[in-house]
Amino acid sequence: MADGDNRPPQRRLSNPAAVTNGRKIQLPASCDPPGPQNPPEQLVWVVFGATGDIGRSIAKAALSHHDLVTTVGQSREDTLISTHSLFRAFPDCSLPLLCDIRVRSTVEEVIQRSITHWGRIDIIANCTGYGVIGACEDQDEYDIRNQFETNFFGTINILGASLPYFRTRQPYHQPSSTSIKHEPDSDRSSTKSPEDSEHQVSPVGGRYLIFSSTCGALGVPGLGPYSATKHAVEGLIESM
Repeated sequence: MADGDNRPPQRRLSNPAAVTNGRKIQLPASCDPPGPQNPPEQLVWVVFGATGDIGRSIAKAALSHHDLVTTVGQSREDTLISTHSLFRAFPDCSLPLLCDIRVRSTVEEVIQRSITHWGRIDIIANCTGYGVIGACEDQDEYDIRNQFETNFFGTINILGASLPYFRTRQPYHQPSSTSIKHEPDSDRSSTKSPEDSEHQVSPVGGRYLIFSSTCGALGVPGLGPYSATKHAVEGLIESM
């Protein structure tokens, strides 16, 4: 820049590939912030491990955004009353249930009751986890197996109980100004015409939020079996 030229220097693109043939790459409309032309859509969540720290935070965040949440506690430690008390500020938007994710039948019951109660499921979050600190040779077989049953096979049970539903789920229209109504998805249209501009169309399928750990990428001393379970979860989700 010559002396006396006060014009600001031109910014260079850090990634020249971001512009192709004179067109800028744009994010999909689903990434746009909520607004009059993009009103937020009410979603239905199932949060496994909703009584733990992470699960409780996720469930309350979803509820504070006026979403509908099935809050799933642990049948070994929680009760329906204690689970409900954590979310008593949202009595009409939360459904407290209990299950043992190590047992497939209890997970299937949660999925079916959620679909029956809310009419659909959009997001499933698995916030459950169990770990034992200690040398590998000091952990007995029960502790090692229980970590795999909870962390890995629990995730398998959730996927097995919900994937068939997500794979066959059809799009539905939702009025942008009202909450969802409990009616079968199969009765709703799967197309959108210009006359339906005031409606939002939910995508086919659903989403998973599966919590892993740093131990799923790096082995941590004192957490050998736990790290093994998280490596297994990483491989499972990666394959999906």
